[in-house]
Amino acid sequence: EAGRGPSVAAWAAAAEAAISGSLLQELLRREAWSWPEMDAAGAEERFAELVERLPWTSPLGMVLPLSWAEFVSLDYDGGPKRTSKRGTEPWVLRLQRNIPFLLAHYVTILFFLTLLHALSNFGFLLLAAAAQAGLILAPAEALAGALPGQARPRLLQVAHLLLWLAFLRSIWLLHLFVKLLVVGTVAAHAYVLADVAAK
Repeated sequence: EAGRGPSVAAWAAAAEAAISGSLLQELLRREAWSWPEMDAAGAEERFAELVERLPWTSPLGMVLPLSWAEFVSLDYDGGPKRTSKRGTEPWVLRLQRNIPFLLAHYVTILFFLTLLHALSNFGFLLLAAAAQAGLILAPAEALAGALPGQARPRLLQVAHLLLWLAFLRSIWLLHLFVKLLVVGTVAAHAYVLADVAAK
């Protein structure tokens, strides 16, 4: 109905669209693991493709709609103006547009915050992040003796999945009040931003 806000299905569809194109989405498909036998050159090409999709600015492999410089310089207007028109409230429409559009940024920020927390107790997330970073940064020559070149792409894919599992576990273990604070902060930020998704 016109007076109701967006349904849960609408929010879910918007969130799914926001993470489309991510490396995680690709790795959840069978095709990502059913490779034919490849030579060293093919394995190196696949590894380079994975590394390109895992820059330090987006270690979760999500597609960021804006650069971080653009994100921090977004315009703020303090929220939409009130209106006497009937229908969905303007602030609901703004959150419905801004949050899915910037979801990859919000998730990445949360990842870095949980990673900082993991530094204090050497948690599973820290180990998973170190494994992914080590595979990306280690020269192929240094791993040649212990790891066949054809195995590097698969191992990086496994490390990336483990990183996501560790990240989701960290979110699950957050205190309820911290979760509410995160949701409230994201909603407040999306509310005071100018309607970037409409541009």
